[in-house]
Amino acid sequence: MRILVTIDHPWNGSFNHAVLERVVRTLESEGHEVDILDLHKDGFNPVLSEKELSLYTAGKYLDPKVGEYQDRIGRASYLVFIFPVWWEVMPALLKGFFDKVFLPGWAFREDDASPLLFSVGGATVITTMGAPESPHTSVEPVLCRGILEFCGIKNNKLFGIRDIANKLPEERAAYLDDIEAHLRELA
Repeated sequence: MRILVTIDHPWNGSFNHAVLERVVRTLESEGHEVDILDLHKDGFNPVLSEKELSLYTAGKYLDPKVGEYQDRIGRASYLVFIFPVWWEVMPALLKGFFDKVFLPGWAFREDDASPLLFSVGGATVITTMGAPESPHTSVEPVLCRGILEFCGIKNNKLFGIRDIANKLPEERAAYLDDIEAHLRELA
């Protein structure tokens, strides 16, 4: 299976990058073809300009990376997203990625809001945050349901790792093991 792994974290020394390393190693060991999309390394511009917005409802774009990313998603059977939760939501690069890439006519039909990304069988969303266990996040309703399911990507699994700065090394290792076990179950 071809799997597109998208990461949005600026620091290579972060736990998010440790997650990325484990995800890639696990998927490759299971025989999957892995395509890594690092929004920071790509220099992706998340800003939807006025001119781009004027093309939005027609499903057109100006940024050539949008076409490249649509092609990479279109060739994927499964998606993985890795990112920190900042102020209860995904970081700006990832939000801009969805704003600019998941366009009408490609990800969904504008006229009746019907989904178009049925070729992608599902997604695993892995988040980290510094806040303790009690706060909620908007990741599940916004990303898993509001974006992915809306566009036809069902079978989504969310791993939300909270209070990451205070986790002991063995707790971090246990999270990585849980993620690995989940990924090994992908068909």
